[in-house]
Amino acid sequence: MSDNQSLEGLLQLVHGLKRNLHEQIEQLQLDIAPMHVRVLKIISRKPQCTAVDIAGYLNRDKAQVTRLLSTLITQNLIEKRANPQDKRSQYLQLTAAGQAIMDQVRGLDANIYRKMTQDISAKELQDFEQIAQKMNSNLSS
Repeated sequence: MSDNQSLEGLLQLVHGLKRNLHEQIEQLQLDIAPMHVRVLKIISRKPQCTAVDIAGYLNRDKAQVTRLLSTLITQNLIEKRANPQDKRSQYLQLTAAGQAIMDQVRGLDANIYRKMTQDISAKELQDFEQIAQKMNSNLSS
């Protein structure tokens, strides 16, 4: 396979995955953008999550993250609580409404994963994950 074919295949995979995720999120009629869903996912997975953590994970500037968080707070999907180790920092956590959305999103993710990996062996998935990690590491360095 040529370099161009490999890159094109990866771009098609990413585009297809994003398209499927967007379509699934729209079907839930959550009234939030996919980027907001990504933020909710980060908060749900990382204990004692801060805005700085989200900015680093998404590779976004602090102002962009602040706007994303403000929307989620206004919609009562997340809340802030004091960080006892650092008075300048606040932890973010899901509200009950945010957790309910995450429960729905986890179901969507599982469906998309099943669809995406049908007819692919466990060995092929393991190889793909290792290769994807290496590629990501190469791009990060």
